[in-house]
Amino acid sequence: MKIDCLASDLLTGFFHEINHQNIEYAVLRNYEGLPYKIKSKDVDIVVNPTSLYKTEEILLHTAKKFGYQLIWSNHLDYLRGFSLVKLENNKVFSVKIDLFFGFKWHGCTYLNHDLIFDNINYYNDIKVPNKGHEALIMIVYYVLYAKRIDEKYHDEIYNNAVNNFENFQAIVHKTFKNKLGNSIIDRVKENKIKTLEKLRPQIKKDVVVHSFKNDFLIKTYLKHFITEVFDRNNMGTLIAFSGPDGAGKSTLVKVVMELFCSLGISHNPIPDHFLSNNVPSLHKLPGAPKKYAEQDYTKPYQTKTTGFFNSSLRTTYYYLAFLFDRLLFIKKKKRSNQIVVYDRYYTDLIVDPSRIRIGLKKSLVRKLFLSLPKPDFTFIILAEVDQILNRKEELSKDKLQELLFEYNELPKRMANCEVINNIGSLQEGQTNILKSVFDKLNKFN
Repeated sequence: MKIDCLASDLLTGFFHEINHQNIEYAVLRNYEGLPYKIKSKDVDIVVNPTSLYKTEEILLHTAKKFGYQLIWSNHLDYLRGFSLVKLENNKVFSVKIDLFFGFKWHGCTYLNHDLIFDNINYYNDIKVPNKGHEALIMIVYYVLYAKRIDEKYHDEIYNNAVNNFENFQAIVHKTFKNKLGNSIIDRVKENKIKTLEKLRPQIKKDVVVHSFKNDFLIKTYLKHFITEVFDRNNMGTLIAFSGPDGAGKSTLVKVVMELFCSLGISHNPIPDHFLSNNVPSLHKLPGAPKKYAEQDYTKPYQTKTTGFFNSSLRTTYYYLAFLFDRLLFIKKKKRSNQIVVYDRYYTDLIVDPSRIRIGLKKSLVRKLFLSLPKPDFTFIILAEVDQILNRKEELSKDKLQELLFEYNELPKRMANCEVINNIGSLQEGQTNILKSVFDKLNKFN
């Protein structure tokens, strides 16, 4: 399965249409190679705020026309983000597009977009900023948002500025007061790009004061505040993959993670297992008996379940651990609008508490864990009995058939839970899991 294909057909059609409709826009940073290749799959475009909804409509219409699905979106007070994918001929074509409506930071306008649109250049019939203007955009963006300018951008900023010095100097003086503007220009001329980070307090002050005088700052800051404090609580997606050992689940999840990370919508290339690294499993707690630490947890059925007291402690600990993990660490990731992926979750304990040696009545454990906050989507990966037994010798046939029955019952007990049968080739399995994930995320967005 090839997953690193750029959505060139979508980009070509999109740029053609917004050019045809005279949309004011400019592609920011790393546009060399567009629309056929790019350094990353992230395309940043600043648009005139008055054309934002029209541009968004054109993008989604073009995506639908070329058979793409929207699997992730980002609605902030300064941008709209979209991740679009298409599964075709065992290839995944994808792109992430961020539409910035003007240049804003914490509700403040840090650069007049009209200055950029009045001096546009073209690259492969795509509108891009003047190189001198691009230098200032990069400086202010990275100083304000990242609080630093990565060394890999130093040469680009310097060359863009000095090779287009008249335009660079003009936009700096139109944007900042003389003293601050001269300081920016002098540091760039001397190729002291790193020292621009020290100007962050002055740049912040100048941006806020200018916005207070010229914009509806209270209104725009309030919008920013609402987005950051309240709207982020509804962002992000939690996906859990469950299934019996030996069904090929982890192999299939890997291709999903590779795609999500390439698009920047998941930050961790390795999915968490049951709990995040911030919440230890019971056997990793300080003071845990040595025999627990030495147990082979890749073979959960080689040990017997514990007695009533020990099982009660295990059940209580894991219930609180999953709750704590969800309310603190998963929530934090979701607030940054990530797709958070778990390769095994408490859904596996609902099916089979004995895998962590809980010997309590299964219906009791099931009822307790079903009261926890649910994943947004749960995918159950199953395979044929003989196929699993060949991979997992410690499982008896009777135990496996019991597990398969319970996993098949799980969609009746949980919303947004889907069974995927991994009974063909690896390529067929990857295609099936990607299609299922795309379809669910597309409905969600």
